[in-house]
Amino acid sequence: MKEEIKQRFLNKRHKWIWFNIDTNEFYKILDVITENIKTKDYKSKDAIDLANCFKFQEKAFVKFIKTVGRKNFTCLCQIIDKNNNKIEFNLTPEELLNSYDLSDTPKSLKLYKTSLKEKGKWKKPNDGFIDPIEYPPVEEELTELGYQMYKDWQEEINRSGLSAEEYKKKLFGVSVIYKRSF
Repeated sequence: MKEEIKQRFLNKRHKWIWFNIDTNEFYKILDVITENIKTKDYKSKDAIDLANCFKFQEKAFVKFIKTVGRKNFTCLCQIIDKNNNKIEFNLTPEELLNSYDLSDTPKSLKLYKTSLKEKGKWKKPNDGFIDPIEYPPVEEELTELGYQMYKDWQEEINRSGLSAEEYKKKLFGVSVIYKRSF
């Protein structure tokens, strides 16, 4: 088994592994975190954040460090949170071999995030820009980047001193780019 573990991580820069949250290994990780809270080696706030992160991602990720021992060897691993607090614990070789590999570190994969930014849920900034179109509101139709591009386009038209139709005709050589027919 030691050779299997060695081959698994051969030529790998990162030795991060993960377990599904419905496995015994996940509960073992939670037990290790709980024990470290009881001994005051780990803050409960950090533990709650990490547990929420695991549940949000539906996986627990740990770093494999090395194998320890000769005859009855174990695998030394670390639970590392987003603040780089580390908790060491042991896995059996079978548990390690039943894990999945992460392609990179949790930070680079942004696995420590616990919420998704709601798409389309932003407020128009109070930047003095007045949209010539009243309905639908820009917050419903555009993203933040889309709003910025739309605002820049409208300000470019205003700086030209021409009407929107005249500016489009001057710029594109046609009077109407898009016309909706009802």
